[in-house]
Amino acid sequence: MHRQSSFTIRHASSRDVGHVADILTESFYRSPEDQVNLLLRCFTDLVYPLLRYGIMLDLNSRFDDKTPCYACLVATHPSNNFQAIASLEICMRHVPAKSYRDFWLWSEMNQHPYIFNLAVHPQWRRRGVAKQLLLAAEQTVKQWGFSSLYMHVLESNQPARNLYDRLGYRLHHHEGTVSYWILGRPRRFLLQKILGSSYNKG
Repeated sequence: MHRQSSFTIRHASSRDVGHVADILTESFYRSPEDQVNLLLRCFTDLVYPLLRYGIMLDLNSRFDDKTPCYACLVATHPSNNFQAIASLEICMRHVPAKSYRDFWLWSEMNQHPYIFNLAVHPQWRRRGVAKQLLLAAEQTVKQWGFSSLYMHVLESNQPARNLYDRLGYRLHHHEGTVSYWILGRPRRFLLQKILGSSYNKG
């Protein structure tokens, strides 16, 4: 358990599944357009229970799998220590062995710790909780005996990219270049952090 700032970071348990599912559903399946587009809002409200239920099933399956290098971290606030307000997950995933700077085809893939499903409930954003979760994730990965950590970010998500850059994450690989040029979709950037590297605390 990590206590930094006003948040507590801890490993999630089965009792957190419902709250984590709410956070992920709100973060990934609602958009600002829902607030101004009544039809879109009604549609989202209609399918919300199904989306949340599917996420709960996925979370429960990962919790039950007992994979050694898997963790779900949650953040809570003293106002309610039992309700998660943000979460992230870590697993092992294959990533390219070489960075985007090297010319390669069919690059060798190696398994490394990988952060996914990082989400903060809309009511708790811009208060530093995502940073605290990421720092706790680094400590978890170090305890597993690894020295690097990876995650994806959309090219268009500038606030997240700024945060990850301040914490020392650097571009490792571009993805989605074809869909970017043909369909105009944002690319995904695979970021890498060498643990123990310094970062700007500001």
